[in-house]
Amino acid sequence: MRTTRPHVKRWKWGGPKSSWVIEGLRDDSGRRIRKFFASRDAASEWLGQRRPELKNQGRAAIGMTDRQRVDAVRALAILAPYAATLTAAAEAFADRAEILSRTVTFQVLREEVLVAKKADKKSEVYQHDLFHRLSKFGDVFDSRQVASIETPEIDDWLRSLPLAPSSRFNYRKVLRTAFEFAVTRGYARDNPVVKAARVKIELPPPGIMTPKEIAALLTAADPLIVPSLAIAAFAGIRDAELGRMNWDKIDLSGGYLKVDASVSKNSSRRVIPMADNLREWLAPYAKKTGPIRPSFGKFYALKREAKGTAVEALQKDGEPSSNLQEWPNNVLRHSFASYRMAIVPNAAQVAEECGNSPQILKQNYRELVTKHEAEAWFSVKPAADASKVIQFTKSAG
Repeated sequence: MRTTRPHVKRWKWGGPKSSWVIEGLRDDSGRRIRKFFASRDAASEWLGQRRPELKNQGRAAIGMTDRQRVDAVRALAILAPYAATLTAAAEAFADRAEILSRTVTFQVLREEVLVAKKADKKSEVYQHDLFHRLSKFGDVFDSRQVASIETPEIDDWLRSLPLAPSSRFNYRKVLRTAFEFAVTRGYARDNPVVKAARVKIELPPPGIMTPKEIAALLTAADPLIVPSLAIAAFAGIRDAELGRMNWDKIDLSGGYLKVDASVSKNSSRRVIPMADNLREWLAPYAKKTGPIRPSFGKFYALKREAKGTAVEALQKDGEPSSNLQEWPNNVLRHSFASYRMAIVPNAAQVAEECGNSPQILKQNYRELVTKHEAEAWFSVKPAADASKVIQFTKSAG
């Protein structure tokens, strides 16, 4: 290919006032380009400043070995269908090589995520959920470099799970958190989960336990977990929040519970008035300090035993026990919010107590139960004597 040295000339298309142009310039792909100027002096000045650079480029091209020239020709042929330049291809390759040089395997990533979340004092429930879901993904991808895992692979893996849409949604959410952590650590350039297909789920109405079910559960529960179950049922505090609360936040004489910002899910402090029956449930167990709920593993083992015993007792009496058997997500908190809304039809007040927005309260909890049912719920009290028989007031029906 014959090359022309860059030079200044008048652009011939036009009259006396036409522009001056620099001919002989080429872009990164070798295509001819022109640069226009209003005057010859301006064009000459620009070219004079660029000549050292252009000479160096020319020397570099002349100094290429035969092998380099052949390689360049082949590379241009490969890139031709994509209208990409050698420079663009080289930059993309260098960028990927650089990120791969400092990435880690998914196994290392998930271990780092768990350590970070523990240091951030996330709840035991959240940490356990992360461990379980990331380990499941790790069964397939643990040995893979994080930066090499792509969106289609994540899509295929999520769709292969023999689970309900809500479970797949939760897996996607956990994976997005993990890969976002990878981006902040420099292990990946982008988060591949962001473009993964979203799972459409239709949330069922919140599960609501009946007064007889909560009575049977509290009757069957080990004393170690009675306070935490009662607080969740009659004050609506989230399970994760309960796991971080201590007894010094319970004021039996004043009749309120305090959830500090460091404990709250949304990092906002709130004070919850204590129902009369809740005060009676907590009185025998109250302490000045120490955790309200036992460790994550012990609590769930004891709750599982209590559920089984309660179901047997209800079935023996011919009473329904579906909520105890299925245990809908956050069923005690949902029960409290629903029954509280029936007694206090002020969404803003109940939202403040629950740590939710009024919109969520109106959307999920209004008119799910009657006032009579709500009065029965807050009438469930411990036995007056030492035997574990639940006392109801007349309003319980």
